[in-house]
Amino acid sequence: MPSLSLSSRYRCILWVLFTFSPSNLFTSSARPQVLPEHTAAHFCQLFVVEGSSVSTMSLRARKMIQPDDSLSVEQILAGYVLLADGWQTMRLFPHQEDGVITWYSATDELPSTMSSEHQRYIREVFPRLVAEVKAGHWSTVDAFIDRMIRYQCQFGSIRHPSRPSSAAIIGIVLLFFTLTILGLKKQNARLPSPASLPSCTR
Repeated sequence: MPSLSLSSRYRCILWVLFTFSPSNLFTSSARPQVLPEHTAAHFCQLFVVEGSSVSTMSLRARKMIQPDDSLSVEQILAGYVLLADGWQTMRLFPHQEDGVITWYSATDELPSTMSSEHQRYIREVFPRLVAEVKAGHWSTVDAFIDRMIRYQCQFGSIRHPSRPSSAAIIGIVLLFFTLTILGLKKQNARLPSPASLPSCTR
C-alpha cells in the first residue's frame, strides 16, 4: 500500500478529529483543555520540514485546515501536535554535519555523531512540553517554545531579523559623532582667518 506523505497524514487525521465535532478533542473530561489562542499561535511559529521545504507550522496549518467556529487553525494544529501525539512524526530538530543540515523528528534514529546532550533534548523536550500543556502552565509552555525556536534558528541556520544590540547602537552613535566633529574641523580649516577678512571700517 502506498505510504501517505506527511501532509496527507495531517489531512486524514485532522479530518477525523475535527470535521464532525472539532470541540470533542478538548471537551472530553479525559482530555486537557485547548491551548489559548496566543500560545497556539506562538507554538505555530516553530519550523517544520516536509520533503525539502522548511516553513512555519502556521503557514502549513493555513494551507491544510479551515478554522472552526470557536478555534483558530493554530489551535487546531497545536491540539493535534501536542494532544494527539502528532509531534512524533514531525521533523522539527535540525542537525548540521559537514555543512549539511538534516532535520529529525523526536522518534527518528539519530546519528551517532550527534552529541548526547542534543539527543537527550530531542527525545525529552516534547514529553515535558506536553506535560506542561496538560497542567495548564502556559508561561512555562511559552518558555519551552522560545527555547525550541532558538534551537531551530541556531542549528538550522534559520535567520530571523533582529534588532541591533546595545553595543552596536552605541558604536554607530560614536562613529556618527566622530565623523561629525571631523567634518566640522575640516570645514573650519577652510574658513579664512579674521585677519584676512576685509575690514568693514573705512
